[in-house]
Amino acid sequence: MNKNLIDRYIRQIRVPEFGVLAQGKLRDAKVLVVGAGALGCPVLMYLTAAGVGTIGVLDGDEVDITNLHRQVIYANNDIGKPKALVASDRLKAMNPDANVVPHLVRLHKGNALDLLSKYDLVVDCTDNFPSKFLVNDACVILGKPCVIGGVLQFSGQLSVYNYQGGPTYRCLIQEEPDPLEAPSCAEVGVIGMVPGIIGTMQALEAVKIITGVGNTLSGRLLNFNGLTMSFTEFEVALIPENLKIKELFDREFTCSDDLLLGREIDIDAFLEMINGDEKPAVLAFADDGKPIKVLAFQWDAMPLYELPNTVSALPQNSDIILICEYGIKSRIALRYLVEKHHFHRVYNLKNGIAQLRNNL
Repeated sequence: MNKNLIDRYIRQIRVPEFGVLAQGKLRDAKVLVVGAGALGCPVLMYLTAAGVGTIGVLDGDEVDITNLHRQVIYANNDIGKPKALVASDRLKAMNPDANVVPHLVRLHKGNALDLLSKYDLVVDCTDNFPSKFLVNDACVILGKPCVIGGVLQFSGQLSVYNYQGGPTYRCLIQEEPDPLEAPSCAEVGVIGMVPGIIGTMQALEAVKIITGVGNTLSGRLLNFNGLTMSFTEFEVALIPENLKIKELFDREFTCSDDLLLGREIDIDAFLEMINGDEKPAVLAFADDGKPIKVLAFQWDAMPLYELPNTVSALPQNSDIILICEYGIKSRIALRYLVEKHHFHRVYNLKNGIAQLRNNL
């Protein structure tokens, strides 16, 4: 390492357990961060600042105004831009020595093994169970460790999986939960500082795995409660059967984005359809079950968990538009109806009815 690099990292090099050897291991490491959102931002920033040589930024989404209270790598003028590109530019400006590789894609069964195979370690910063199971299973097949975190409201958790023969994510949660019963932070909210806390700890676990310094959270699930500012820890026991995964497979409640192509409509297409001669059925979702009102229209709404009870009454041979306030619940409903019940003429209003209400 030259003098400039020594000067940049001198404060962590001076830590007795760390030193120049560990810093060199960071420089040679390749880490893929899946998801450049609330968890991904602190992970990316701290790994870049710490001196990880190659960092992959995998995210297929664009920056939205609802991201800004917690996704601290982005600013107002980034709204509408690809997260992977914006984050990569910020990281390169933070540390010009880092090799930052943007991946403007969504992780799915068809690309997971190829993408993950290029890296030594994966940090999962996604906000949904299908992606976490996919990352876990791909890491098991490839023999790579992964650090998985999650947040909801005032709480968060993280652990290290598939590390040195330790337990996998499936040893914690055997099967993917039904999305109709598992709320996301987009639905029930999250306090912005919580993913900052969990993401920073994910970055620290990644550094420990790379350098071999300290004890990782492998076999231990760390839970954080922001309301009481307390931590609790639970054992995650290895289930040997979970190390025998040989291939990725489609899940009951997960379909690829390709299956949804053409099924997500914008506000203009929505208005054209509901004002057209052939009126579509509109299925609205709201936790409180209160009607959704906008313009001259009003639709009765139901909680998302009621959807399975209404499937038999839905028309199979005419258009159905799914709506909710922000397009989160309706997208889950879209996946459910397409994958589980094979509906063909069902559409989701992307980004929800709030965009129309906000522009009135």
